[in-house]
Amino acid sequence: MRIAIDLTSLADNFSGIERYAMSIAEELIALDGERKNTYILLFKRKVHKEFEKYKGRKNIIFKVYPGRNKLVFQQIILPFHLYGIKADAYLFLAFQSPVLFRRKGIYNTIHDLTSWDCPETMKKKMELYFKLTIRNALWVSKGIIVNSKFTRDRIVDKFHYSKKKITIAYCGISDVFMNYIASQPSEILDGEENKKEIEARLEEIRNKSLDIRHKYHLPEQYLLCLATLEPRKNLPFLVEAYVELLEEGKTKCQQANTSFVDIPLVLAGRKGWNMDEFLNRIEEEYRRSIVVTGFIEDEDLPYVYHMADCFIFPSIYEGFGMPPLEAMAVGTMVISSDAASLPEVLGKAASYFHSGSKEELKEKMRQGIHQECDEVTIREIKKRVEMFQWRKSAKKIEERIR
Repeated sequence: MRIAIDLTSLADNFSGIERYAMSIAEELIALDGERKNTYILLFKRKVHKEFEKYKGRKNIIFKVYPGRNKLVFQQIILPFHLYGIKADAYLFLAFQSPVLFRRKGIYNTIHDLTSWDCPETMKKKMELYFKLTIRNALWVSKGIIVNSKFTRDRIVDKFHYSKKKITIAYCGISDVFMNYIASQPSEILDGEENKKEIEARLEEIRNKSLDIRHKYHLPEQYLLCLATLEPRKNLPFLVEAYVELLEEGKTKCQQANTSFVDIPLVLAGRKGWNMDEFLNRIEEEYRRSIVVTGFIEDEDLPYVYHMADCFIFPSIYEGFGMPPLEAMAVGTMVISSDAASLPEVLGKAASYFHSGSKEELKEKMRQGIHQECDEVTIREIKKRVEMFQWRKSAKKIEERIR
């Protein structure tokens, strides 16, 4: 079987959508241990570094195309080259297939219906663009891939689309988190013979944590929100709630004699659109209480999550919602809105506030600062970690296109 996989978006901004495409593609290749299939991997400008290890493999073909402008490349350059590729299946795992591309065996991924459900959180031209490409995807695809039941049900309800044609392939927890979890002292067998190994690992964690704290200018204690800094993530709402708590005075935490005002808020993640005014206001008015780190490197993420007193995710709309899942995977208390797919993904392992309720969020923040995960929550977290694995999702896609 010849499988063409569009990975051209990896040359642009690397967000959750691009990570999904990269991780599923890698797992599909790994599942084919006998190398029965031929994989045609499509890249923009150069082969992505994560796929260079496959150079020389006879069953993997690299196609690299020039291009800068995203729209021109996606809708004109890419379909021109796609027509020159003979494949049994064409996988579009990040963004939908070009409108001008028509072939048998197209499988499109739809990550969410933001352009219908929350159009106010995106530019008007992008709203119209995604409405066009998603409608086209539903028309031309042999099958649709989604990463949550929430998105599947929205597609079925909105477009009266056949549920049988939709495959749910969840996002997975990246290896950097799985490796971090496996290397924790708590995961090393107890016993005198392992004492030195445990002590060495603890010292390694302390040193690495200190380095990362300096690298991103993180305070000793902090509340964390990590996301692309864009309107859909509802960060101004979080900042308003946080600032109100500060202005209410030295609010005492319920479980410790520490004032809320002593704990800064850290906003991490790359800057998206329409956030300049918001970030400038933070820099001018709240620089002592709110830290904006910018993009966090993948290998540093587990430590940044783990060092936080709690993780807060106020998003008003998510097709999946990876950051709170990553935070809870390393044992950090999670406070999340109850919007869209988030309860489906986080289950009973998170503490929820009603989306849009500032008072509920403030109360959760008061309670959560010194609250640790209990045994029931820890068991639920382990279930979530086991449930959301890239290999399982890739297997579902492989079975669908076979």
